[in-house]
Amino acid sequence: MKRITRAALGASVMAAALFMASGAFAEEQGDFNATLRGVTIGIPTGAMPPPGLYGGLETFTGWDSRGTGQITPQGGANGGLGATVTGQAIIPSLLWSTGWNLFGGNVGLVVIQPFYDVLGWDTNCPVPGTTCTGQAPFALNTGVFNTGGSGWEQMHNTIFQAIDSWNWKNGWFTSLGIGVQGPDGSTYNGTLNQDYWTISPLVGISYIDKNWKASANFLYDIHTASAGHTGFYAGVQQATAGVLPVAAPNGCIGFNCPGIGYTSGEQLFIDWSAAYRWGKLEFGPVGYFKLQTTSDSPGSGYTCATMANKLTGAGPGATYGNMGLACSRDTDIALGGLLGYDFGPAELEVYFTDSVYTKNDFAGPSIFTRLSFKLSDPSPQPPAAAPMVGKSH
Repeated sequence: MKRITRAALGASVMAAALFMASGAFAEEQGDFNATLRGVTIGIPTGAMPPPGLYGGLETFTGWDSRGTGQITPQGGANGGLGATVTGQAIIPSLLWSTGWNLFGGNVGLVVIQPFYDVLGWDTNCPVPGTTCTGQAPFALNTGVFNTGGSGWEQMHNTIFQAIDSWNWKNGWFTSLGIGVQGPDGSTYNGTLNQDYWTISPLVGISYIDKNWKASANFLYDIHTASAGHTGFYAGVQQATAGVLPVAAPNGCIGFNCPGIGYTSGEQLFIDWSAAYRWGKLEFGPVGYFKLQTTSDSPGSGYTCATMANKLTGAGPGATYGNMGLACSRDTDIALGGLLGYDFGPAELEVYFTDSVYTKNDFAGPSIFTRLSFKLSDPSPQPPAAAPMVGKSH
């Protein structure tokens, strides 16, 4: 049973669908969205660990992820220059395994606060930053864009989750939960962070025994409408019929101006892993599946058809191509491998993924690391009773 408890410690980051940053844009381009595909690989989200407070620290690096489909130069993206992105993220999290019983399951509460930084350039720029300027926001007059410099410049919205987990006593565990995040992260006109709410039902199915730790984690993102501060739609001004202004009366320019708003399409995420334990080591195949199930919906009276008309001729289409403004859907499927080590008080996992099929999204390799550890027991243990000493005569 000790091995099952140790394996369940990986659920300390119980982030069954954390967040989305770099590596791949999600539905609406220029919006890094709510969920990072692949972030729960290796976590047995079906299994709640014993009562107590658990911590997790996860990192993500994705590099040279090139746009596919409508995000290519051939698709007209970024004024025909295409787009490539590189990004990184650091994701601290806390799980409180409460010990509460709900419908026969164990309840856990999770809070996650990611930070991320993103760099992008024109796909067909020979020497990014020197030989071509491209178009905003990917070029920013240098062929390169960055969320603010070095370090973790973008604070993602805080993620809250409630999860109920059932142990079926035969190695199998299942969980149901709900995640919520609101626009409390980086907020300014033109931010890559979401300015809307996301509701995320989630399901975990896990199998744990002395040799195996396998899991499939499912999450479905449902979004409310953007206020127009996030993503490429922020550059389309209703008052000027979709044409980007040189300067508006309030002094804002292009993507620094609030735009028409939109509603991001809904998405399904599936992260899976099958790790074999050999002593303190674990290793095995992993993968993720990401599918946008509904199209983006422009705001302020625009439709997908009228938006498409804005993408031709001398309007914003001459500058921004079809990137993110054509109500497209995206797909990204990746495979990889995981290696982990059990240090006793903590577990460390490292895993690598690379895209095998991508449509209207960014395809490329990613590396994740995850450190999971227990912070405290639910309550102090009473001191041991003093031994009884007989009276001497």
